[in-house]
Amino acid sequence: MSNDTALTTVQGAPLAPRRTLTPDIWRMVQEIAPVMHKSRLFGVMSQEQAIAIMLKGWELGLSLTASFEFIAVIKGRPTLVPRGALALAIQSNELEAFEVKDVEKDGQPWACTVSGKRRNGMAYTVTYTMDDARRAGLVKPGSGWETYPANMLRWRAIGFWLDVVMPDIIGGMKRADEFGAMVDANGDVVEATWRPDDTNGAEGQTQALPAQSQAAVSLNDLLAQYEPSAVMEALRQVTGGRMPSSEAEVQQIAERLEGGAA
Repeated sequence: MSNDTALTTVQGAPLAPRRTLTPDIWRMVQEIAPVMHKSRLFGVMSQEQAIAIMLKGWELGLSLTASFEFIAVIKGRPTLVPRGALALAIQSNELEAFEVKDVEKDGQPWACTVSGKRRNGMAYTVTYTMDDARRAGLVKPGSGWETYPANMLRWRAIGFWLDVVMPDIIGGMKRADEFGAMVDANGDVVEATWRPDDTNGAEGQTQALPAQSQAAVSLNDLLAQYEPSAVMEALRQVTGGRMPSSEAEVQQIAERLEGGAA
């Protein structure tokens, strides 16, 4: 990996503000966590993991549900998927200039150069090549580096650029690909390559996941469609705050939400 230009900074630039955790948000996090764990959406392996993802996402400025799209727990640590890291940079409105240039060699993807400048004057350019990927042991048979190398080069270069220029915006978080997670062409984590198996004690034998109840799946559909606060308020009205235990209760929650949106 080569750095094509010198790093320039403006001293005294303030860090991006972070949202604080309020009692209402904490209560909502605790209520959503069991649902996300039970549904096994986004590869959530425990309630504690769901809480960690939502708290970190909230701190970075994401909504509670969007946190699951952009944060993955790799080797026990919350990490940003590459697409999520870029989304935070764009959302921050700190980008003054940003350019991504793909480079080919003998008609094949060879490198990607990312250059840009932050509003405080900080400028940087980085290039990531296939040689860099091979030295890091990333190019393996059947991996994304063989299937869609141009995309993989692009996301790796973007990630390194963000690490240098916007560490405050991404909360100093490591990216999932830095922890060995495989990402796809869109900059999302490919779950099967990083998520630890649930085992029943026999090596290599995977324990079947519990069957999803229709209530859990439907409730998550509602969380994806409406603001979490609205879903939780409807849930309190129908069940008194407990998780729904039947399809009928979920349907009542949906009807209340539809009535409120009308």
